[in-house]
Amino acid sequence: MNEASRGAWGWAAALALLVSIGFSWRLLPLRSLPGSGREVPERTGLLSAVGRRPEFAFGFRNVLADIAWLQAVQVAGTPKLTPAEYDRLYALLNVEADIDPKFEMPYLLGGLVLGESTPHARKALHVLGRGMGQYPSDWRFPFYIGFTHYFSLGDAVAGGGAMAEAARLPGSPSYLSGLASRMFSEAREPEAALAMLETISRQESDPLRRAVLERRIREVTVERDLQALERAVEAYREKTGAIPRVLSDLVRARILAAIPEEPNGGRYLMEPGGKVRSDRVSQRLRVFQRK
Repeated sequence: MNEASRGAWGWAAALALLVSIGFSWRLLPLRSLPGSGREVPERTGLLSAVGRRPEFAFGFRNVLADIAWLQAVQVAGTPKLTPAEYDRLYALLNVEADIDPKFEMPYLLGGLVLGESTPHARKALHVLGRGMGQYPSDWRFPFYIGFTHYFSLGDAVAGGGAMAEAARLPGSPSYLSGLASRMFSEAREPEAALAMLETISRQESDPLRRAVLERRIREVTVERDLQALERAVEAYREKTGAIPRVLSDLVRARILAAIPEEPNGGRYLMEPGGKVRSDRVSQRLRVFQRK
């Protein structure tokens, strides 16, 4: 076979691979968890196979990595991810990293999004750890590892340690050492967490990562407000011997000047027994609640 024929066969093989991967890409979202009615990822198919054996990409590794990354971005952009969608995101991020381990954005954004789900925080740390292995001198990886430990797992010691490690790397912002100190000294304090989040959000230049941080700010704001309202309910109970019927009773009793605004556009509501909830947030953040 002459050189021209070999080249033609190479291009034909590459085209066939791309067509097959495109077909696999279209089929991947259709696989569902039995009995759940929800789509789930499977780290199978041609993309994963190429991730395990990148030499079979026939020079198209960047294209295939982009396919995996575009799917990951679509999942990450979902307003409220289900557990299955977090699993799918994790699978896609690993496929992308297998094919193109030097593409840094998936590690950073993917790790941050996975960290929004406490059950997936360890997977977030795995993704960020893979990125740190590729970029050991980039302060952003230990920074977001510390962020995940603190804001997703409630581990102030690990969070502060990773943040201090980030502060020692070249090019890191001067505020990191202060954040590390606050993590060590003010764990489980929503006000301190909000101050840190607002600092981080202002410094974040990437709009996708900043959007994730802003969502986390709203979550911590809700937890701060709920704790403050429940303290006010307890003060009302001590003053009157009963719990308030509605939250506005706290204002009429001059325990609060006003009921805080729910940052997601919802309302805070009284529950039987003195608990308070947001009508927009189904679960409270456990990492900022005292054990």
